[in-house]
Amino acid sequence: MIYNINSLFFRHKAEATLPQRKRGTFPALLLLPLLAWFSTGTVAAAGIEQQLQQHIEQELAQYLQQLGVRAQQQDIQLMLPGGLADNHCDNVQISRRQQQEPPLGRVSYTLSCDSPQRWQSRATAKVALWLELVVASRTLERDEVLNDTMLTTKSLDIASLRHGLEFDSSALFGMTVKRRIDAGSPVSRHLLQAAWLVQKGAQVTLQFSGDGFAVSTKGLALSNGQLGEKISVQNLSSGKVIDAIVIAEDLVETGHK
Repeated sequence: MIYNINSLFFRHKAEATLPQRKRGTFPALLLLPLLAWFSTGTVAAAGIEQQLQQHIEQELAQYLQQLGVRAQQQDIQLMLPGGLADNHCDNVQISRRQQQEPPLGRVSYTLSCDSPQRWQSRATAKVALWLELVVASRTLERDEVLNDTMLTTKSLDIASLRHGLEFDSSALFGMTVKRRIDAGSPVSRHLLQAAWLVQKGAQVTLQFSGDGFAVSTKGLALSNGQLGEKISVQNLSSGKVIDAIVIAEDLVETGHK
């Protein structure tokens, strides 16, 4: 009987001396390791994602430097496997196939780590990059010779273009359209061909200009010439070979008589 009384006494004392707030704290203590594990996994995943983001941004910066232009806008969307949250890495090694190509469109990356644990995973990025490109200001038909009224610039995502990018419309003036180009579409050199306003061996008008005077004579073109291009022309009157600038079809100009 004494034993039973003491048991009841100690059970009652224990219940009486344990405050309610401490009884509520005890289950939270059990959760701390789980919270710490979850937090560490989240930080690890965020760190890996951040490293991949920075890697792609550096690749884009190098590509833009090669082109010699500035981006109008860029967008990087990362898709990482869910299990990557369980991994941690001091320095993630990031690589991809076709490293010489710009990271545009849907790009697959290999992620690997040596420390503190060795692991390898894959991630995918969807990359868009907008640049100011030369486009047709109106529909261009075959055999038209380009001038400044036919071309303009427009910001376009180059993820599906990549090659044949043109940034300076003046570099295309005088070229001939090989096939129809819709208004607003990019104009690249593979859609064009050189337009020879002067054909080699053709007789041309050789125009001399100076301070307050201009005279002309006949000449023989010794090479093909596009608009604004310097070519060699033989003066048929004197037989002298001089340099002249193509200014129109079968018309060249020089400042020296």
